[in-house]
Amino acid sequence: MSSLPSLSKKILWNLPVAAQLRRNGFLNSYFRKGFGRHWGRFETFEEARDFLPSSKRVTYDNDEIVPINLESFATIHSFDWPVLFFLQRIFNENALRVITDFGGHIGSKYYAYKDMLTLPADLCWQVVDVPAVVREGRRRLTETPTLHFYEKLEETQACDILLCSGVLQYAELSIDEIVARLPKRPARIIVNKVALSENESFYTLEDFGKYRMPYHILAPDALKESRLRLGYTLLAHWPIPSRDFIVPSAKGKDHVSMVGEAWML
Repeated sequence: MSSLPSLSKKILWNLPVAAQLRRNGFLNSYFRKGFGRHWGRFETFEEARDFLPSSKRVTYDNDEIVPINLESFATIHSFDWPVLFFLQRIFNENALRVITDFGGHIGSKYYAYKDMLTLPADLCWQVVDVPAVVREGRRRLTETPTLHFYEKLEETQACDILLCSGVLQYAELSIDEIVARLPKRPARIIVNKVALSENESFYTLEDFGKYRMPYHILAPDALKESRLRLGYTLLAHWPIPSRDFIVPSAKGKDHVSMVGEAWML
């Protein structure tokens, strides 16, 4: 008998007439379902995670999640061009031999960029990611001396540039903590596809099919504050309006902007 209320909620929620109700923030909160790509507004990672039943929780350290969007990750998008511009400029200055690609998945950006850049023969591209991703990256690795995989930032060698593309919203570490764990502060940092709110920082939940994952949206001045604390100057800032989105929740709707920046020490 104890399962009847839960079963009744599930039946009601999936009725065709409930299609419009699924967009209601209060009902999403009550049924703990969410609607659309991103849903919900939570103060902490733990609050966002605990909102979900255990069967719906996931992180990138999961073999089921690793293959999702691989084709897209390895494709050059409009938001990649500023990154390509700065990488090529640094290559041309003969100032880039080691890249640390934090959250670089299976080396997706290396594979996407390598034919678009004039790479030095002795380039070392270090990918740092969670164990499930690193395993898959190593499994797919061809005989190239360029690409290397690590599970910890501390295991890498000192780099000329730190690349964080589309990772800060999922990472447990802040950009300050990421830099602190590197063997040495890099001369340049590129952050790309960073989600910024109009007001304060919060967490939402991103849809991964049968799972949802906490997703960190930073306060509007978070990048500036981190950059100044770390002692970097701003080389460039670029908006990515094609990736902006709305987060509905029981508290209303929040507009989220996606941006990228290049910093120099």
